[in-house]
Amino acid sequence: DQLKDMFALNDDELKRLKSIQGKATHSAWLTFMYPRLYLAKKVLKDTGVIFVSIDDNEQANLKLLMDEVFGEGSFIAEVIWERAYAPVNLKKHFSENHDYMLVYAKREPSLTSNGLPRSAEADNRYSNPDNDPRGVWQSDNFSVGPAVQDNIYEIILPSGRKVYPPSGRSWLLSNERFEEFKADRRIWFGTDGNGVPRIKRFLSEVRNSSVPMTIWKYQDVGHSQSASQDLKKLFDGEAYFTYPKPIGLIKRTLQLYSQRDSIILDFFAGSSTTADAVMQLNAEDGGNRQYIM
Repeated sequence: DQLKDMFALNDDELKRLKSIQGKATHSAWLTFMYPRLYLAKKVLKDTGVIFVSIDDNEQANLKLLMDEVFGEGSFIAEVIWERAYAPVNLKKHFSENHDYMLVYAKREPSLTSNGLPRSAEADNRYSNPDNDPRGVWQSDNFSVGPAVQDNIYEIILPSGRKVYPPSGRSWLLSNERFEEFKADRRIWFGTDGNGVPRIKRFLSEVRNSSVPMTIWKYQDVGHSQSASQDLKKLFDGEAYFTYPKPIGLIKRTLQLYSQRDSIILDFFAGSSTTADAVMQLNAEDGGNRQYIM
């Protein structure tokens, strides 16, 4: 009755909560989380996304809960964040060094990812050894697996050497398409013309963003120790917050799905890392994102 009054849950919603509790082991935690997630879905816009950070203790229960509230079809990803870089040798079996972030959409077909900005390191992998007028490029494997029988054929290199795709693989393109790409100077045979063919990928033709992977390394987004150290500097060496999130971690979530006029809501503000991340991103791209802590 308290939940019903506090969060305006109807009878059907209370029945669903009890059903989830029956599947999980920590019903008190679920009772705490369910109405908040239910309200989060209500206030989330149709094109919105929610990230929920969790550790091993409740990860399985949270997945059940999120599937119930948002629907299994709205599941986008489970991100693993490397939150520590050194083992704790006092642990008996394993020293856990990761947390999870479950990512769900309000309506999956409406959700669009911005991708991650391309790094200078990625762009530096491109060069132009043959002075192609289309600009810098990098070469990619011209064989694929499993083999497509129609794409297994002989290629005569400029040096005169004859090559076939490796065993169990075939060429990326049909013979006809290969000749078209060759005529368009999109096939690279090495500086001496004797290398196994590779396909040229021009920087001018690739996306300005990259698709994120689901393991986020601490070198890219920070770790909990660095976040704690940053906060201590702000408070003259005092540690007022436990397990703060690094700003880089939250900024990455914002880069992926926020627009310049988005509103970002953080139910558990803590040290207000989310607010800091929003302000930093606004300063970088001229955005007008707002936050609610």
